[in-house]
Amino acid sequence: MLVYNPLSEKGVAVLNKEAAFLFQQIDQKKTLHDIFLQAQGLDRNVDFHDVASVFENFFSSEIIYFDTPRVKNKFFRGKPKHLGVWLHITNQCNLRCTYCYVWKTHEKMSDATARKAIVTIVRDAVRHGFEKIIFKFAGGECLLAFPLILDLVREGRRLAGNVVAIDFVVLTNGVLITEDVARKLKEERIKAAVSLDGLGEYNDAQRIFPSGLGSFQYVERGIQSLQHERVPFNVSVTITARNVENVPQLTHYLLERSIPFAFNFYRENPYVKEAMRSDEETLIACLKKAYGLISQCPPRHSVMNGLLDRVVFTRPHVYTCGMGNSYLVVRHDGKIAPCPVALDEVSGSIDDEDVIDTMQRSQFAKRRNVPIERRTSCMDCQWKYICCGGCPLLNFEPKTGANARSPYCAVYKALIPEVLKVEAKRLLAYGTREAQELPGSLAS
Repeated sequence: MLVYNPLSEKGVAVLNKEAAFLFQQIDQKKTLHDIFLQAQGLDRNVDFHDVASVFENFFSSEIIYFDTPRVKNKFFRGKPKHLGVWLHITNQCNLRCTYCYVWKTHEKMSDATARKAIVTIVRDAVRHGFEKIIFKFAGGECLLAFPLILDLVREGRRLAGNVVAIDFVVLTNGVLITEDVARKLKEERIKAAVSLDGLGEYNDAQRIFPSGLGSFQYVERGIQSLQHERVPFNVSVTITARNVENVPQLTHYLLERSIPFAFNFYRENPYVKEAMRSDEETLIACLKKAYGLISQCPPRHSVMNGLLDRVVFTRPHVYTCGMGNSYLVVRHDGKIAPCPVALDEVSGSIDDEDVIDTMQRSQFAKRRNVPIERRTSCMDCQWKYICCGGCPLLNFEPKTGANARSPYCAVYKALIPEVLKVEAKRLLAYGTREAQELPGSLAS
C-alpha cells in the first residue's frame, strides 16, 4: 500500500499488508486500544507493543499527525535559504529552437556588467541571510561566452569564500560541449543542464540550426563528453505537440544510460505563432507510458520531482517557484527581471542599492506568484501544497488575476498519483529506509 502526505517532507511510504490494515482502521474515532483489539482478532500473536510500534512509525514518518501538521510552522513561515540567480549572459545562440522565448540578437553581457552582477548578488545575498546561491548561466547559448563563465565562476567562489555556499550551472543546448569543454566544467566544479527533446527526428523537429539542420547528433556527442569526464548533469526535456509521442522512447534511452532528466511543459510566448501545446489526452497517455518504463527499471535515486512540470513532491510549499521571493534574472544589460520568460518586465538593475529588495518589490511577480492560500481556484485541491497551481505565468489572466486555473490542471490531477506509484516501485525495488520497515510480528 502506498501512503503519501502532501504536508510532509518525508515522501512516499510503502506499507506491507499488516501495516496497511492498521492504517485503514484510523477513522478519528477509534482509540489505539480499539485498533489493537481488531488486529488481535485476526492474529492472536499480535501484542499491544507491536501495534504501538507501528503507530510510532506512522507518526515519525508523518503519514499521521495529531491536531496540526508540523509543516505549518516548519515550512510555511520560514524565510527561503537558497537564492536562485539566472544570468542571461548572451542573446545569441547557435540554434533556432521553434519554441524559444528569446529574441536572438548579437547583444551579450559585458565583462564589467557580469563582474558587477556577481559582486552585488553575493554581497546582498549575505546581507539578507541566504545560505546558498545557485548561479545559472543562460542565454541564448551561454557556452558561446565560455571564457567569461570560467572567470565569473572563479570570482564568485573567491567572493563567497566561507561565508555563503555557491553552485554554478550552465544551461546549454549541448552542441558546443566537447571533451575539452567538459574537462574544464569538471575542473571548475560546474554542473550542466542539457536540453534534449527527443530521439533523432523528434529533437530535430524543434531544436534546429539556422540552416534547418537538426541538432540531435551534436547534442548526443556533448552528453557523451559529459559522461566521459564525469560532469554532474541532467537532461531537460520540453514537451510540445511535436515531440510528445516520443517521450516514452526518450525516457527509455535516458534510463539505459543512467542520465538524470526532468520533464517540462511548453509555455506560450510572443515569439511563437503556431500552437505547440500538446492536448491533455495525448500528454497524459504518453507520460503514463514513460512512467511505466521507469517503474519497470527504476533508478536508485528518486526521480519524482522531475517527472511533472513545476510539481515538487518532497517539500510542501506555498509558492510555485521563487519568482519575487528567492529568484531573480539578470539580463545581458544588467537589468533585473523576475523570470527568464518575462525578460521585458524590468524591475530594476544591478546598480540598485539592494538587488534582493529589487527582486522582492517586483509588481509583476507579486501579481502572479501569489501564495496558494490566495488562489481560490485551488482551495479544495488535495495537491495544492505540492503543485501550487503550476507556473504563475500560465495561471494568470488580466480579468481574474492569479486565480485562473493552470492549463495543465487536469494533467496534474491525472498524473500526480501516477508519479507517486513510480516512487513506490523504486522504494520496493531498493528497500531504502524511506520504505516503512515495520517491527514485530507485523513485519513482512
